[in-house]
Amino acid sequence: MKNKVVLGIVVMALMVGSFFGGSYFERLKKEEEISKYKIQIAQDSLKPQKILVTEVSDGDTMKLSDGKTFRLYGVNAPEVKEPFFDEAKVFTENLVLGKEISFEQEANYKVDKFGRSLGYAFVDGVNLNIELVKNGLARVVLYEKRAKIKYQDELLSAEKLAKEEKLGVW
Repeated sequence: MKNKVVLGIVVMALMVGSFFGGSYFERLKKEEEISKYKIQIAQDSLKPQKILVTEVSDGDTMKLSDGKTFRLYGVNAPEVKEPFFDEAKVFTENLVLGKEISFEQEANYKVDKFGRSLGYAFVDGVNLNIELVKNGLARVVLYEKRAKIKYQDELLSAEKLAKEEKLGVW
């Protein structure tokens, strides 16, 4: 009789353990699937996206066919009434106006305080951010408290060359 009671308790313990253990492992499995889904969404948002440029506001800002405004990240082209404003704007227009561009965004900095999308623009495989800097039509802008940006080394190298050759704003 004593063995039957012990056996009954063991069987009951196993049943309760498998019930709660199963739901625990199911919950872990769902959390893992959700985590994978979030990672995929994050990776998809970093992939280059293609869109048509409908207007160029200045050297580093353009309007896109979806109605959004796109601002080149990590660079600052001259503003209206500053030297080389017209040259920077025309340079950008010649490269992208009426063309389909692809763009990449930084993981942490996708929109600025004015609601403009931020990133790197590419036309025919050429990085517009770097080309503007290389031609002396934009300066590199980095923030001390932020992590290193994706094309930081290339931008700084292009700026160094433009300074040495005294191009544009230099």
